[in-house]
Amino acid sequence: MTARRRSTTIAAGRVLLGVVVLAAMSACSNSSEGAGGAAAVAIVAGDGSDTTLDAIADGPLVVNLWATWCAPCVDEMPAFAEVSADDDAAEIIGVNIGDSAADAAAFAADLGVDYPQFTDPAGDLQTALGVTGLPATVFLSGDGTVLEVHQGALTAAELRDSISRLFPSEQES
Repeated sequence: MTARRRSTTIAAGRVLLGVVVLAAMSACSNSSEGAGGAAAVAIVAGDGSDTTLDAIADGPLVVNLWATWCAPCVDEMPAFAEVSADDDAAEIIGVNIGDSAADAAAFAADLGVDYPQFTDPAGDLQTALGVTGLPATVFLSGDGTVLEVHQGALTAAELRDSISRLFPSEQES
């Protein structure tokens, strides 16, 4: 075997190995299996104190991941505020990615958003949930199981539909 052919074969083997590793990692991150360590990842409350998703909710939780630089995130925030104000089936919170707690809280307040806001300054929660883009909305059951991760903006109607579909027993209470 020539050196050139050997080099090509080694490169192809490395690519194949990379594909296999990525496939294995993807298979291990099935969102229906639960939040895993995500529910225990520290996020920062508006007052600067650390908390976790586990500590925040005692029932179904809708977590909207957003950033101040993300126009679709900002556009959908009034829809989340509207649903939060009139839907008791799940608690809705916002988690800003990358800003300080004070900056994120001020930004949300300027928009008239009054549902609870938190920050994930280093993106640890985003990473733990497998979220690759913003905005993203994560629907968690009362026991912390990730039921669905929606990547992209939601309207108020779409958010209500998702809550009704994912938390049907909560609608009856």
